[in-house]
Amino acid sequence: MPVTKAVLVSLLIGLIVFCERLFPFAVFSKRKPGKLIHIFERFVPPIVMIGLLIYSLRNVRFASLGQWVPQISAIIFTIVTYLWKKNSLVSIFGGTIIYMVLIRVPL
Repeated sequence: MPVTKAVLVSLLIGLIVFCERLFPFAVFSKRKPGKLIHIFERFVPPIVMIGLLIYSLRNVRFASLGQWVPQISAIIFTIVTYLWKKNSLVSIFGGTIIYMVLIRVPL
């Protein structure tokens, strides 16, 4: 790819990203968000998390302990930690650490 074409493509991508970042401020800065935005704010994150959970468990097999214990243990740890501490960061990192340790332990 010629240098001029690469520069033009990079500038176009930068402009598109800038417009994407500017859009919410331009639309919502002058007025109060509507009910639809509040519905999205409330329900979309849990729906996305459920989708990610289903996606991450799609290949789990229950033939032996080593195939499902790490995933289920990490999920249970993440849920319990979040309900206890109400801190997503601690829950997610803790669940990830539990999973990474358990996949290396022979069961």
